[in-house]
Amino acid sequence: MAGILTVVVVVFIVMMGFSLLFPILPFWAINLGATPFQIGLIFAAYPVAQFVSAPFWGRFSDHFGYKWGITLGTLGFAITSFLIPLVPSVWYLILIRFLGGLISAAALPSSSAYIGAVSPPDKATRNFGFYGAALGSGMVFGPFLGGLASNFGLLVPFFVSGAIALVAFAVALFTVRNVKAHLPRRRGSVLSLPPDKRVLVLLGFVGMLIMVNFEAILALLIKDRFGLGAREVGYLMGVAGLFGAAVQGNMGRISRIVSEKTAILLGFLVASVVSAFVPLSPNFYVLSSLIVLLVMASGITQPSVLSLLSRGTRERGLVMGTYQSASSFGRIIGPPIAGYLYGLHYAAPFFWAAFLSVSTAAFWAFYGRHIE
Repeated sequence: MAGILTVVVVVFIVMMGFSLLFPILPFWAINLGATPFQIGLIFAAYPVAQFVSAPFWGRFSDHFGYKWGITLGTLGFAITSFLIPLVPSVWYLILIRFLGGLISAAALPSSSAYIGAVSPPDKATRNFGFYGAALGSGMVFGPFLGGLASNFGLLVPFFVSGAIALVAFAVALFTVRNVKAHLPRRRGSVLSLPPDKRVLVLLGFVGMLIMVNFEAILALLIKDRFGLGAREVGYLMGVAGLFGAAVQGNMGRISRIVSEKTAILLGFLVASVVSAFVPLSPNFYVLSSLIVLLVMASGITQPSVLSLLSRGTRERGLVMGTYQSASSFGRIIGPPIAGYLYGLHYAAPFFWAAFLSVSTAAFWAFYGRHIE
């Protein structure tokens, strides 16, 4: 349990350092003379790089050990954070973000593979709940810390982010024991996975599509429907993130009431109902309640998918790397789809998310029975 808690702490530190830069990068890019398109490239560079490199890092950690994937990922993120302010050029910033995504992509699949490898089957869902809570809470506290650091100048958050990543690197290097799959190297992809793992990877991809659909255009909906601004959006996302982290942190208790398969089904069903009702919200408070429900639904879905993914396989690094790659691909294509649909009608992206959710729930209700 001590090793799992250490990895959970590392994941929290990594995500806090990563998300700390969210509110800073646009302003830094604007100071460099970036166009809106280039700002989009700056944010897209990271998930594109993760999409490309995550399966490789999964195979790497299977062969050399999950500890080394975690340490290389955190060290790479630290170095690239320190490098960002050194050259005042937009294309340099895009390149460094891409490089940071390539290297830091090692950390998350390696950490989730580690948890899967050392968790007893009856504790896997609980432990992945802790993992998900660390992800979510790190994403909540990071932007807040970035905003505080920016009071001392726009350069400061980059150095704070790098320092936080160095702390995560040191914790992982000196406290995490190495666990590896002892497998020969081979080329792997989503097509090389067993059919049940491919389905679970697909669920991760769809789940990410649904979440980034909301992330991409929620602020626009709140502005256009209720005339509110960034402060209200920030409060809402922070509160929703805390509720999501609380749910994931209690997955041990929840898993004693409902199985992973049932939790996944419930999560997508709740997402379908919430997505359909969001554009019909009569006021900001009803909308906020629905968003909190959506994040809580995601909070029971992700740990359950990860628990099933880690079960019955020795190639956990490859499996988790492919899952991370699929999630990154969802983060790449989700925002453009949401933006295009919002341009057609403000309700269109939410009805699209509802359709995706209910279709996935129906598919899982049929196929999930065949997964052990």
